[in-house]
Amino acid sequence: MSGLVDMHGRPISTARFVPGASHDAGAFRDPISGWRGPQVGSREAQARERTTMQRRADDLVANDWAANSALNAVSFNAVGTGLVPKAAIPADMLGIDKAEAARVGREMEWAWSRWVLEADIRGRSHFHDLQMLGLRSMLAQGELLHLVVMRSEEERKRHCNLFSLAVQAVRPYRLQTPADMAADPSVRDGIRFSRCGRPEAYFIANPAPSLLDAFTTAEALTSADFSCIPARRAHRRLVLHLFRQDSEEQVRGVSCFASGITLFRNLSDTLNFELFAQLMASTFPVFVATEAGQLPLNRQDDEDGSEPYHKLEPGRFYYGALNQKPYPLESKRPSANFTSFVEIILRAMAASQGIPYESLAKDYSKTNYSSMRAALNEAWKLYGYYRQWFARAYCQPLWEMLVEEAWLRGFIRLPEDGPDFYEARELWCNASWVGPARGFVDPVKEIQAVIMALESRLMTYGEAWAERGGDFDEGAEIMLAEAETLRRLSAADSAPAARHAAGPADTGESKEDQEAEEDDAD
Repeated sequence: MSGLVDMHGRPISTARFVPGASHDAGAFRDPISGWRGPQVGSREAQARERTTMQRRADDLVANDWAANSALNAVSFNAVGTGLVPKAAIPADMLGIDKAEAARVGREMEWAWSRWVLEADIRGRSHFHDLQMLGLRSMLAQGELLHLVVMRSEEERKRHCNLFSLAVQAVRPYRLQTPADMAADPSVRDGIRFSRCGRPEAYFIANPAPSLLDAFTTAEALTSADFSCIPARRAHRRLVLHLFRQDSEEQVRGVSCFASGITLFRNLSDTLNFELFAQLMASTFPVFVATEAGQLPLNRQDDEDGSEPYHKLEPGRFYYGALNQKPYPLESKRPSANFTSFVEIILRAMAASQGIPYESLAKDYSKTNYSSMRAALNEAWKLYGYYRQWFARAYCQPLWEMLVEEAWLRGFIRLPEDGPDFYEARELWCNASWVGPARGFVDPVKEIQAVIMALESRLMTYGEAWAERGGDFDEGAEIMLAEAETLRRLSAADSAPAARHAAGPADTGESKEDQEAEEDDAD
């Protein structure tokens, strides 16, 4: 007998419905009876919402101090002055000597340090600036869109560049679906997908000057106004379209301000209105009643002669006529709880971005070492996530392409006893990425903690240096060179003390002869 049976041998049906508890989250009962979770019903509506969201985020970043502060807090800590590669070639897996692997790594790092100066196709930005620009776009617009291009040999030589590889930063607005391809099921949100959902090509709007006014309206642009760029060519990526994926079938990014955008906008309006109210109170005119309608001699009249007044910048004194009584207005704004109210909203805004309140408001007056350290530890989880994600998805592909070109141009010499570059490309191009230093809250305590971790073998020197934004191998070479200089300085400092301890040198002359020479010298 198959299936479950009871003690009497009767089958137990597990397919029958058994009543269970009802969840308020899935029912329509008060107080959330009207909450039905609105959904986006079509691709067109989703595209419209994304465009509106990106425009609002742009406006926030441009005009709202809190939004710009949140953006700076994440981008400065995650990328800051730029992520720098450290070649990590596994010599044992390649079957080569470690010294040879170190030499190849230094040549790769030199090629990279030269390329970052010419990475921008427009020749205006350092690659570290492109990193900051890309991460800010990814946070504010929800996505990064950079094109990987190759300069022609003529152009490379004309601009005195060593490499052809370059990057072109593009606004995510340009990624749209042409109007005449809206019915194509393989094209969605400006991207052509394969049957398994892999991006195959990107449609970048490139309209003629006469159509620039219609640029933001996708219905006005056809495929003739777009550049269709393949996602890849062999193993090389031609389009770097990055976003933080929060759902399974997501194909475009969502701004980091999406969940808290009303908090940012409403607080900005509130502060502006309160500031305007204070401005009105500071320039409020004073109405002065006069007896028998007599007016002062220094009065002035409006252009039409309707209102007499005495102008006193920035306010005015108004003189009333008979039977007119003044009603002075008092400004009682802001309210007594305004400061605490603004702080609550700022804390909610900071939480929506995953950063501490102190980093958003730049207010460190209400914290101590323990609470600040705990807040920064939580914040650095977010910063570390963005740093590793950005290095893996953006910097590493460009590193691999640059190393490939540098090898093809002869700037990198691989060992003869090792495998070919294309045979072990992933191993040759292996690298770790080092970002800006985290900084100290209490330098003494934190340095002591690092020393204890090193002594207990819970941390390597490479990890300790990387946390501070340094390279241990590079620092070791400098320290070895400095050690020789310090040894010579130490020897020079100890020589006078040794001569003083030994007393005057024995020249073979008597004391009387020495005194005679001193008298002659005088």
